[in-house]
Amino acid sequence: MAANVDNKLSLFEKALAFVAFHTLFIPPILLVLTILIAPSIVKAQVILLYIAFAFWSGCTLRSELKYGNPWRRFSEDFPPFRTMRSYLGLGFGPLPKELIEAEKKEGAQFVFATFPHGCGSEFRILMEGIMHTVLPDVHRRLRTLAASVLFRIPFVREIALWTGCVDASRKTAERNLDEGHSLVVLPGGEAEQLMTEYGREKVYLKSRKGFIKLAMRKRCPVVAVYVFGSSDMFCTSRFLYGPRYWLMKNLGVCIPLCRGLIGSPMCPLPKKTTVVFSAPIHFHMADHSPSDKELDVAHDKFMRELIGLFNKHKASCGYAEREIEIR
Repeated sequence: MAANVDNKLSLFEKALAFVAFHTLFIPPILLVLTILIAPSIVKAQVILLYIAFAFWSGCTLRSELKYGNPWRRFSEDFPPFRTMRSYLGLGFGPLPKELIEAEKKEGAQFVFATFPHGCGSEFRILMEGIMHTVLPDVHRRLRTLAASVLFRIPFVREIALWTGCVDASRKTAERNLDEGHSLVVLPGGEAEQLMTEYGREKVYLKSRKGFIKLAMRKRCPVVAVYVFGSSDMFCTSRFLYGPRYWLMKNLGVCIPLCRGLIGSPMCPLPKKTTVVFSAPIHFHMADHSPSDKELDVAHDKFMRELIGLFNKHKASCGYAEREIEIR
């Protein structure tokens, strides 16, 4: 069901945003085309230039497997990001007082479990640049778990690292929590990305328990996060869904079929995007690691909290007629 949450913009603002979103894809596309079709001497020069750029940027030595390489000024002030945030009307709903109070405590850290993924999770890199406005203390030690494949694509890798991303492996997640960092996780992952459907609020969660187990083992509270507008950023298609699901499941290749502004698969529709947070969720555990029963109880508790969060804010965010669908 469509919601009336279009961000009202002029033609000029839409054109500017269209250019901004595509700007992120131009460097890696040009690099790949150069490697494929350019003469050998040109290929060698381009590769050497990229290596030099990587060293200059500080994004070497497998930073994604450690603590990342966040560049706050880039996240906050990069002109295309500012344009994209304005285009989506990206903002935050009111924070619960429990989260505000908990964030002020010394050594506070959280696992921010964020839904839904959407076709591209554009909100993730854009949210990084304004998180300090609502969670200033936690933001200084905030990292986001991102798919390993992103760190294998030139320039996409740098953008991911500069916007606070680290590899989504368990070892890296544990290392960052041990260091006192908070984590943003998108538990639905590629499965949720592929099942995104315009006009419906689909969440892939019933079999996703790893983030709960991680938080319990590290004695870290979980905060449920819902991004209203994420599901409607692109019109989606279920064409060849079966083969695409097989590719995702067996080869880790996710191919969402989507179209945004002027049919572009890169520039989303101008949907107002609002991020809302739950209060910190604490789980009981008798030992150093949760039993299967304790994990199931904690997972059920989180699902109830996520549903409650959605229902609490859906009317004020323009989605009063929708229901969250947990798969």
